[in-house]
Amino acid sequence: MLRALALGLLLTLFAVPAWGASPAGPTLGTGKNCLGEPRPKLILSNLIGIKYGEWGIENQTRLGLCTPLIRKPGVLFDYTFAEVGLVVHLTPIYVMPGAYVTLAPLSILQFQVEAAPIFYWPIGVDSAGYYPLPSIESDYSKASLPGEDGATATGGYVRFGPNLQVAVPIGPVRLIVLDTLRFEFYSIGTSDFYFHNRNDLPAARDQWFLDNMAIVLVEVPLSPVVKLMVGANDQLTRTLGAKAVSNAVRGTAMLRVDKDWLALREFTVILALGGRTHHPVRQGDFNAIFAVSFKVDLTHKKRSRDAAADVVAGLARR
Repeated sequence: MLRALALGLLLTLFAVPAWGASPAGPTLGTGKNCLGEPRPKLILSNLIGIKYGEWGIENQTRLGLCTPLIRKPGVLFDYTFAEVGLVVHLTPIYVMPGAYVTLAPLSILQFQVEAAPIFYWPIGVDSAGYYPLPSIESDYSKASLPGEDGATATGGYVRFGPNLQVAVPIGPVRLIVLDTLRFEFYSIGTSDFYFHNRNDLPAARDQWFLDNMAIVLVEVPLSPVVKLMVGANDQLTRTLGAKAVSNAVRGTAMLRVDKDWLALREFTVILALGGRTHHPVRQGDFNAIFAVSFKVDLTHKKRSRDAAADVVAGLARR
């Protein structure tokens, strides 16, 4: 099924601050803490992704209350915020309804903690469901996990770690570098070992994982409100203790439309193509990810047509 975490980590890229963009009005100061403005906001975020090779799909929805953290003006603090909210990960074989907290003490640094219960069920498709394994070294290729053997299971997880993000203007473009590190603890089912669909590795019932994604992109402005980002990402996932390793390298392209005078923000289309450089049973496999993400400012304050035009004109002059 879908390596959904890869999409989740890509989603963090959309929080990279759009340095150089103007806030909604001159009286708001320089802060762009919560969707470009230095004021609390209730934000709905959604990401849906489809993966080819193995096929899969996941939808992630977040509802969070964002508030500025440090109001001191300057590039180091303009994007600082604290956010707390609810999150739901939904796929054809599991749902994880939980909560999260994000803290950004600097514009370039975020810390996030997320936790949720997990509910697994089978759908009659090979490797789709909960599959107990005799040992951590057992075969978990698709042929060894027939659809009729899939089972139900419950459990939970906690995930935490930092995001480091930097955007550097280089002439008319920006160089964006993002690294997201997550430590994850999963406790699922009653078997001593099982196939962990989400991370695509065998795991113990109580298992720690390390997941790191590095992304390098060049952002090219196509218009004042449309940006194209192209580059590459590398994702490393490994179990701690058993030391099973998965690594994937993908070329990545993103097209983002962001009209900051509307409630619908940061509408982004993502395409990532690549393959596995390391994996116990799927090394060399090609995969493609297509995803769509957007945010909705539920506390949006409607602005006049003239104010919106002034913002666009200001962006165009940049």
